[in-house]
Amino acid sequence: MNIRRKYRYLLFIVLFVNIICIFTWAYYLLNEKIPDQLKVKVGTSENFDFELPLTAKTHVEDVSVVSIDQKPLAKSDITLDLSTPFSVELSETGTYSVDLQFLGITLKKINVEAVQSKKVMPVGVPVGIHIRTSGVMVLGTGKVTDAGGNSREPARGIVKSGDYIQSVNGTAVDTISEMTDEIQKCGGKTAILQVLRDGQPLELDIQPVLCPGGEYKTGIWVRDDTQGIGTLSFVDENNRFAALGHGITDVDTSLMIQIEGGALYPASVGSIIKGADGSPGEMVGTIYYSQDYRIGTIEKNTDVGIYGTISAGEWFYDPSRAVELRYKQDVHAGPALIRCCVDGTVKDYEIKITNIDYNSSGDNKDFIIEITDPILLEKTNGIIQGMSGSPILQDGKLVGAVTHVFVNDPTRGYGIFIENMLEAAE
Repeated sequence: MNIRRKYRYLLFIVLFVNIICIFTWAYYLLNEKIPDQLKVKVGTSENFDFELPLTAKTHVEDVSVVSIDQKPLAKSDITLDLSTPFSVELSETGTYSVDLQFLGITLKKINVEAVQSKKVMPVGVPVGIHIRTSGVMVLGTGKVTDAGGNSREPARGIVKSGDYIQSVNGTAVDTISEMTDEIQKCGGKTAILQVLRDGQPLELDIQPVLCPGGEYKTGIWVRDDTQGIGTLSFVDENNRFAALGHGITDVDTSLMIQIEGGALYPASVGSIIKGADGSPGEMVGTIYYSQDYRIGTIEKNTDVGIYGTISAGEWFYDPSRAVELRYKQDVHAGPALIRCCVDGTVKDYEIKITNIDYNSSGDNKDFIIEITDPILLEKTNGIIQGMSGSPILQDGKLVGAVTHVFVNDPTRGYGIFIENMLEAAE
């Protein structure tokens, strides 16, 4: 009897472990193959072939707006077999919640959004980027030598890296020179700083130190602007642009820069520093900073790129150069193209998409690309700094943009899904 109980107990454990393994396997497949959010174009029959032993269940209020396999719905409750191919067509915009089930148990919920078809104009040209910080950005604090020869650090423990000084004693400051002037006006008295820290306003008191030469100093290291070269990704029908595919961070603090505004300028590539293992390459060029040359205004700096409006030049939206977007569920491993300019002319170069993370954590690393074009490899050895934002096309549609290079392998890098950039642009 005891032996039978032991066998039953052992059988129960084996069965339980198998069930856990099966559900873990099913959950892994779900995350690998099905995004948490799907976008479906209105009026277009979208084909799906997940090849998964699952069912999808949802409910619609109006059966007239949905057809499955080109057939109208007979009832509001929909059940789909994900082990076989099927097509879905939606005639109106809207959002639907879908339960993905295995053996009758819901493993995952996804949102399906019906959206209007959209085209944008992929660009791929290098541009000069100049942004102004929202106030004066604090990089850190340091010591100063006062008039008596003593070492002092008046800002220590008061301001922090990443703070934005908005005003001094009630007077707004946007530049380093304006801040310096207001500190001098204090005449050694306590200065009141209005600061933004993590988006929250603070009022801080600081005692400037009289230094040799009669100048008052606070020991605060600051920055009021930054500039560089990046790649213009696309322009939409409203002449809204997207660039970079990632945000602009401060080189000293690695924090995302809060901007007051900025501008795009033409840039030309003078030379290329080729990438090597452990050393990313770089575009070396000239930015034509002048109001006469200004081609756009920068309005947002986000985790997924910089955004604004094209105001002049040849990069106004041109319908004849526009292409359709491809949403993440349609991006697949295989051949693709990267559009960039490394020799004065915008060209398409061959790449391949090797890995896709449909449910990435939002770090601009949605899929991995590998440069395969021998001409581009000869010119750059792969992806180099300045190519961030270069549009990626697959099957004639825009699917994403370059964001990062693998430091130890410049032929490979990351891309971001274009739909993530489009949402920020709008």
